[in-house]
Amino acid sequence: MKMTREDFAYFILPVLLWPIVFIVLRSKFVYAMLVAALCLAAFTLYGYRDRIKFSYRKANYASILLLGIIGSVVLYLAFLIGYYATVLLGLSSYVSSIYTMLYSQGTALAIAPILILIGISEEIYWRGGLQGYIRKNSKMFSNKAWLGSALWYGAVHLLTLNPILALSAFVVGIITGLIAERYGILVSSVTHIIWLIAIVLVIPIGI
Repeated sequence: MKMTREDFAYFILPVLLWPIVFIVLRSKFVYAMLVAALCLAAFTLYGYRDRIKFSYRKANYASILLLGIIGSVVLYLAFLIGYYATVLLGLSSYVSSIYTMLYSQGTALAIAPILILIGISEEIYWRGGLQGYIRKNSKMFSNKAWLGSALWYGAVHLLTLNPILALSAFVVGIITGLIAERYGILVSSVTHIIWLIAIVLVIPIGI
């Protein structure tokens, strides 16, 4: 994959942002994550908008919503199974630490709109511009751009020093990446948003 300086900056930016968001600004995580996600989305819309697959040909509001809901249910169930696996392995404290970090940020009413913006912004970057770039420029992942983006998404989350979060990010990347590849990021964004609201605010897992 031949990369320009701009391409390199585009790929490497999360590597610079994630330690700041998850470690340095942990006490303000939700707000720091919002700023980081918006920066990634802005970079994408400025320089990589043409790589984004927004929707499939037969898309309409009803089908986008229905597919997004189905995707969010699949993603939630994957995390439910994953949580019980962490319990069996004695790693559930990593899950608890994520919720502790989130719930220290404010009320559900305050966090909900921020989670929506984060979900949309992440899809624009990870499953939009970046996945589209991989699809067009990578020989190894040209037919599996969703896997390339998921691997990078999970790898970047290793910088959070939470291995369960990195694995979780990989799972999110796989499911939303496949959805975006088949149906576009409008559907994967709906999936991401509904899943985020559900798992953080409505029916948290293991809390």
